[in-house]
Amino acid sequence: MSGFAEFAASIGLSELQLSLGLIGFSLLLVLMIYNALRIRKAEVEELDQANEPSHYSDASPDSQQSGSDLRSEPTLSNMAASTPVIMPPVEKIDSLIDCIFALRFSQAISGQEILAALESWPTNSQHIWLCEGLVSQAPGAEPIWQAPEAEGSYLELQVAIQLANRSGPIGVVDLSDFASRAQALANTLDAEIDLPPINDVLEGAKAIDSFAAQCDIQLGITIQPKVDRWTLGEIRSVVTKAGFQLSRDGREYLRIISNLTNYKLIAEQSNFLRDDLSKSTISSVTLLLDLPKVPQELEPFKAMLNDAHLLAESLNGHLVDDAGRPLVEDAVVAIQAQLDQIYQSMSQHGIAAGSLAASRLFS
Repeated sequence: MSGFAEFAASIGLSELQLSLGLIGFSLLLVLMIYNALRIRKAEVEELDQANEPSHYSDASPDSQQSGSDLRSEPTLSNMAASTPVIMPPVEKIDSLIDCIFALRFSQAISGQEILAALESWPTNSQHIWLCEGLVSQAPGAEPIWQAPEAEGSYLELQVAIQLANRSGPIGVVDLSDFASRAQALANTLDAEIDLPPINDVLEGAKAIDSFAAQCDIQLGITIQPKVDRWTLGEIRSVVTKAGFQLSRDGREYLRIISNLTNYKLIAEQSNFLRDDLSKSTISSVTLLLDLPKVPQELEPFKAMLNDAHLLAESLNGHLVDDAGRPLVEDAVVAIQAQLDQIYQSMSQHGIAAGSLAASRLFS
């Protein structure tokens, strides 16, 4: 102990102070190890739950309701199998939502030269920009527009900036800055450039933003318990068996159909990877549909409603609207009619729900 006393004295502490410090450090280390093990256990349990067979996919077609009842109960696994697989689209310049600056060359120019001139352009701007070059195909073939590649050769170039998104329409400062970059690019590449009138572009951006605001619907269906409250563990067990997939951050469960997130489930402000799953603190769960981002042909509202009924039955809960009133069939019919109008309006404007243009516009 003399060595311990000498060490304590050398750092200006008494034996008691140093002992208490070491004990406190040991407790902190144990606590850190415990938390790490608890988080790892939750992740492993989540993976095991995801691999369990879903009791929602046991129903046969004979057990499903017939007729036009909106609470028909097809299994979500069968529904997903009958829908087309949606492949991620490739971003393309779209005159409906982009302001386009066209550059023309006196002779073909290499993609390597174009890419070098674009290196200094920002990659994290509030309104995304795109660049495409016109490629000359075999004799008689139609020229195509594509993102520049180093080994390519291009006859024309167009750069475009998105006019609006969920943060609002592009402003005069951002648009003017982009126009200046486009002009500088034309000077660097010795190209002629068509610059659209700034005021006309700004007016167009406001019009697109106004249209988007009318269609920007995020629809929710809430499930409340009939008695008591739920634990996160109870909710996790039910939604995992129903086929939902936990998000990476643990804050929500995703319903993925045809390779696309159709809607998500949240349990108030809880986190399924970080919070105590055993505490009965959850008074509601909500299914949320981001309407403009899901194709109409997938019938996401109908799928979400079917899921909501199945989850409510498993959790001994009931469905309510945004005002806390029971969600009755008349309200469901009215909601579907409103959604159909929005779908029609989006299609008429050439920006169908779930399309790449809609995905960009409602980002």
